[in-house]
Amino acid sequence: MAGGSKKKSKIPLIGLLALKNQLVTKSELEAGLNQVRDAKDQDEALKAYFLSQELISNKNVQRLTLAAKAITIRQKEYTFGAIALAKGFINKSVLDLALEDQQSDIKEKRKPRLIGDMMVEAGLLTERQRDYILKLQNRVRKNAIAATVVKTEEQAPDPLIPEVSKADSKPEPESVSESAAEDKPTPANGPQEVTLLEPEIISGGIQLQISSDFMSAFLTKTAQFDENILVSDIKEDLLDRGIVSGIVAEEMIEGFIQSSGFKTQSFRVAKGIRPIQGQDAKVEFFFNTDYLKAGGMDDNGYIDFKQRGEIPLVDKGTVLAEKTPRVEARWGQNIYGDEVMTEKGEDEPLRFGHGVVLSEDGLKLLADVRGYPKYSLGGVVFVHEEYTAGGDVDYETGHIEFDGNVNVKGCIKSGFKVRGNDVSTIELDGGIVEAEGDVKVDGGINEGSVYARGNVYARFIHNSEITCMGDVYVEKEIVDSTIETSGTCSIANGKLISSTVTAKMGLMARNIGTEMGRPSVIKVGHDAFTERELKKNKTEVAKIKEEILSQESKKEKLKEQNILLQKEITELAHVQDRAQLEQREIDTQLKQPGGAADEDALKRRLTELDSDVDETERKLDHCFEKSEAFESAMKKISRVIEKLQEQKEALVAERNNLSKWAKDNPGKAMVAVEGAILAGTQVIGKHSEYTVEKEIRHARISEMLYKTDTQDGERTSYQIKVGNY
Repeated sequence: MAGGSKKKSKIPLIGLLALKNQLVTKSELEAGLNQVRDAKDQDEALKAYFLSQELISNKNVQRLTLAAKAITIRQKEYTFGAIALAKGFINKSVLDLALEDQQSDIKEKRKPRLIGDMMVEAGLLTERQRDYILKLQNRVRKNAIAATVVKTEEQAPDPLIPEVSKADSKPEPESVSESAAEDKPTPANGPQEVTLLEPEIISGGIQLQISSDFMSAFLTKTAQFDENILVSDIKEDLLDRGIVSGIVAEEMIEGFIQSSGFKTQSFRVAKGIRPIQGQDAKVEFFFNTDYLKAGGMDDNGYIDFKQRGEIPLVDKGTVLAEKTPRVEARWGQNIYGDEVMTEKGEDEPLRFGHGVVLSEDGLKLLADVRGYPKYSLGGVVFVHEEYTAGGDVDYETGHIEFDGNVNVKGCIKSGFKVRGNDVSTIELDGGIVEAEGDVKVDGGINEGSVYARGNVYARFIHNSEITCMGDVYVEKEIVDSTIETSGTCSIANGKLISSTVTAKMGLMARNIGTEMGRPSVIKVGHDAFTERELKKNKTEVAKIKEEILSQESKKEKLKEQNILLQKEITELAHVQDRAQLEQREIDTQLKQPGGAADEDALKRRLTELDSDVDETERKLDHCFEKSEAFESAMKKISRVIEKLQEQKEALVAERNNLSKWAKDNPGKAMVAVEGAILAGTQVIGKHSEYTVEKEIRHARISEMLYKTDTQDGERTSYQIKVGNY
């Protein structure tokens, strides 16, 4: 096909049948085809032509129509079988048996069944396999299809109609493509590179083989090859087998007949249009985007440290990410003329925020400032500059909120808040930190509150609340605190005392508990952070949706008011036009020779009209001002709605990414202690609980799934297991 972009002219099957049964001559058929060349429905147009020229009787036209329908359906059945063979669903003997049974039904004038249904009933093909092949053929399973075959065979017993067989199942042939006509009849390497179906012998002692993907047909000369075979004979055999697309030019087939080089090598006589499968767009990042990949415990209770190291400082103009555009799918067509399905490539947008710009070609993200790159939970790339506070955060500085990293060289005092991306400080004493990334405290956290979407690092944590998505790393101890993390809580060289810890990926400490303190409660495998974030996200999305509806309602009311105002403007304009028209008429009367009959009355009326016109003009100006105000307000509301929609989309993307992250990082219900766990410590897994009754040392506590056999079958249960560390 010439690029596959244009449909070639087709000979309607009814015309081929009429010619084969000698109801029309070749010249009569060609004349008919010329007449119906531009018709939308050539089949119907050709039938009408046959009848109008009295070439074929109405009865025979009906018979030909029914036979054409039967042959078309029968051909689809052969294609169904070929696909089933190629996919390895059945073998050839199964297909032959099904086709024979179907042919027997037709000869006996019984309602024939589709071969796919017959194979499913016999257990030789699954329903899913049958429906898959039908989908490839773009066929709809309707009883009407089978009924058409029955009707055809019952109403067309006349010998005029050829028996529906494999040799007579002709599809609608297409004309030869321009690209195929330019090829040379050279031996093909295809048969050695593709899987071929079982060969068959066609006219002239020629072997025909079809590739398993139905994209090529190959001819090979056998010992019984007839040198006198005609090109038309070969083409007719191809058409009889449904091969209609990509057939090479007649000159090439003639070259095959005359050449002596195709007894051991194959000649490709037909070639389909191979489709191009779509490919998804891909984005490559040139900085670490997996900012939560640190930590995690292995099955032995050891921390799998994968510290990501320092975030690189990038200069303005640095390429942060590059997108490979998606590959658009291109349709394909096999040698049977069937369209080959393609997968559509999905696009992936480049999302960016503060500190990042898009390149002119739209395929790169560049740093717009000097700073630290960040890939947010919502899938947005930022470059964060750094704000440095030279001393404490207190009454002198007030709260600090910065769209970037914050470096506090002193202490964050009680009651003061620091909000930023990555936040680092010397000490946190009663302060509040909210970070989109990591929180690093060189000293300790005392009576503080920390929320972080990254990791939290501190020397100790006392009387504080820590909520984070990453890991919590503490050097010395956690005392009287509440920790919620979707990562690991690690106190590698210290103690956990009188605290409640919820750690999705487990907890590791040197010691847990003291004689003087209350027992600690440790929940492992639970993802409190994600649950909290998803709930908060849902609430925020609901609020935004509600606000969007409210804004749209306001906009609609303004629109209705503006419509009423436009009607008022129209009415005032009509009043003004009528007044001005009357003014012109009075002026005309006053200018008439001899004056008007009642000149004083006309002048008084003219004065009234002048006043009315001025008043109408004033009202119009006021209406136009109000209309402009309405339109301005509606535009403002539209901008608000647009921003709300962007916020909602960002939240939805964040929710999807968070859910995916949670799924990709399943919890680990494990507590590992190198030293001692004191009595009273409570360990809560996702499905079971365990309370330490007496001090244990060097322990690894984990939740395990056990299976036991019962009279009712296998029973599963979760239990806490205590092993050696």
